[in-house]
Amino acid sequence: MRSDPLWPILAALAMLSPQLSADSGPVQEPSQDPKPPQEPPQSSAGGKQEELPEMLVIGRQREQGVPEVPLNSVGSRDVIGPEELRRTGARDMNDLIQNLPAVSTRPYNGGEGAAPSFSTRGLPDDGLTEYIHVLIDGVPVSRLPYGWTAFSFLPVTTERVYAVDSIRGAFSVRYSPNTIGGVLNFITQPIPVQPRLEMRSTLGSYDYASTLLSVGGTSGNLGALLSYVDRRGEGFRRNGGFDQQDANLKLRLDTAPGSWLAASVNHFEDEHKVPGGLTLDEYEEDRFGNSRPINRFDGSRDGVDLVYHDSLEGGGWWEPFFYFAQTGGHLLGQRPQFGAPTTVRDQDTEDFNAAVGVRTEHQLEFLGMEHTLYGGARAHRDWIPSQKIREGPYPTGMQTLLNDFEYTLQSYSMHLDDTVEPVEGLTVTAGARLEWIPTADGTDRVSGVSFEDDFFDILPGLGASYLLTDQWALYANYFEGFRAPQVWGFLSAPVDANLEFEQGRSAELGTRVEAVAGLYGSVALWRMQFDDFGVFYTGFYENLGRIEANGVDVVLEWEAGEVVEVLEGLVLSGSITFQDSELQEGPNAGNETPYAWNQKAAWRASYAFDPGWSASVGGIYVGESFSDEANTEQPSPDGLVGLNPSWTVWDAQLARQWNLVPGAELMVAAGVTNLFDNEWFVHSRGGFFGGGVVAGAPRQYYVSTSLVLTW
Repeated sequence: MRSDPLWPILAALAMLSPQLSADSGPVQEPSQDPKPPQEPPQSSAGGKQEELPEMLVIGRQREQGVPEVPLNSVGSRDVIGPEELRRTGARDMNDLIQNLPAVSTRPYNGGEGAAPSFSTRGLPDDGLTEYIHVLIDGVPVSRLPYGWTAFSFLPVTTERVYAVDSIRGAFSVRYSPNTIGGVLNFITQPIPVQPRLEMRSTLGSYDYASTLLSVGGTSGNLGALLSYVDRRGEGFRRNGGFDQQDANLKLRLDTAPGSWLAASVNHFEDEHKVPGGLTLDEYEEDRFGNSRPINRFDGSRDGVDLVYHDSLEGGGWWEPFFYFAQTGGHLLGQRPQFGAPTTVRDQDTEDFNAAVGVRTEHQLEFLGMEHTLYGGARAHRDWIPSQKIREGPYPTGMQTLLNDFEYTLQSYSMHLDDTVEPVEGLTVTAGARLEWIPTADGTDRVSGVSFEDDFFDILPGLGASYLLTDQWALYANYFEGFRAPQVWGFLSAPVDANLEFEQGRSAELGTRVEAVAGLYGSVALWRMQFDDFGVFYTGFYENLGRIEANGVDVVLEWEAGEVVEVLEGLVLSGSITFQDSELQEGPNAGNETPYAWNQKAAWRASYAFDPGWSASVGGIYVGESFSDEANTEQPSPDGLVGLNPSWTVWDAQLARQWNLVPGAELMVAAGVTNLFDNEWFVHSRGGFFGGGVVAGAPRQYYVSTSLVLTW
């Protein structure tokens, strides 16, 4: 076992807290913080109060669209609300997600300002978000949800994110695939009831500049919100610039009391340089250098999501839904990945995914108990008409077609869970998910190599909670999940390899308290087992056996003013995770899982004081980890493997809000990330763009202004 320095963790323990949570179970009213719910907002239909389902999807029209964790939640769940999100000062998703318990990110290829990397609870970390089911407003956003989970770019900007909802543990049978690491839902601004115009601008170090414009409101039965973000910067790496545009239109039509039709249309464009990693010598010479200046990624995504919602007699509702997305991407990378380039490799991919389905919630009496049934069915299709890889002399010259790959996956899924209260204070939710993939096949038109696979399984889930008091509860859960082999892996697999569908099991035992002397918090003990995980560590894509991870998450928040009146406005918050993740099979059995740190902590102290001032100081600690299965400690000369040192960064922000006139609000915030300019790095094994030593972000400053007009 490694011995990481614990002083940052001990410092964090003094100010631990939950970033909010929300339950996936019975319907709850919305709230932006973990305090007792305020009077719920009204619907755009004008008067009728609506309830907020367990997962926000498009059309959930709210002034406050953030779920709250009920005390009787049967699993771990945490939410970063709008105010908490603003205080972090996060300029990209990696900075933001580090504030969640158990979830972490790492530099991968130098393009982190545009391409995020999320991992959690000791699962394999191949660099670009592989084992978490990621949603935007409840809709899957991976390029191919079943076959290409990695994000070359995440099709939503940080500026447009309103809240982040992280589910770990129970209720994962409601979502699929890739749920064994959890469900991560990025919630965007709800359609406002009153007419609303927002103009927000941020300027920062390394020519960072972003502008958000949004306008929307509700007239009669029709609500709309149009948002546009332009985000760009030079990046802290040499030739590491990025440029993104994010446009979204939401519409909602209330067709009758309790019924509505909603649509969301999104267009996203991304261009960013990808410096990759450095050798040890290159890193020593210039930690922000770029030995691959031609490397870049250009891509775009267009998507449409439709939902119809209708109430059922006797309680409950049903929703037919449809979503479609088209993603295009062009990768350009030098070869060889180290030294003077001799060739250039081009990869062009256009892919599509679409689904149609229905979900419903219904209450009924059976065997003397009230049952809440939640279920659904979905037909989903992933397909790639063509992925072409070409290579030619550097810098220009005739290119040769190496691969021309086509791929199709068809899936059918059903899920049903039942929530009951057999005795007072005890809540039980039991369910299962059926997944059938009759077709997963592909062919390389150049080499003639083809593959065909299928999958069928029933994945159970069970959760329970018990209220010990009005402020204290216990919970436990178990569920199973899976991940399909990745489409790009079939071309990189060893000859005659039989790639397996990866399957996992997760169990939790925890406790949760709320409003105890201003304290809100939870503790969760967890175990995860994952079979046949597939990664691209050895130059080939292959299944490398079984992983077992055990850990504990502690999440706390203390509102000091609840105990000491003079401290009104002071909130201490944070989380800490201890974990141990080991390889269970193969030549490296018993070694630690690559990139699976043993400790991670996040903490924040925020203070709101008159007249309109607020201040925030927070930090992140991530323990050391290995970068390969052999647990190599000494760094290799090319920087690909070695021990990743632990690192700690702090951030700070000071903000001032003015109510200029009725209906006009101005906010100005100034802040800094990596306050003490800590120099940190990881060893990365890079993929298409090449690995090596990749530097973490240095100190960066920013100033943000926001003007909101309502009428």
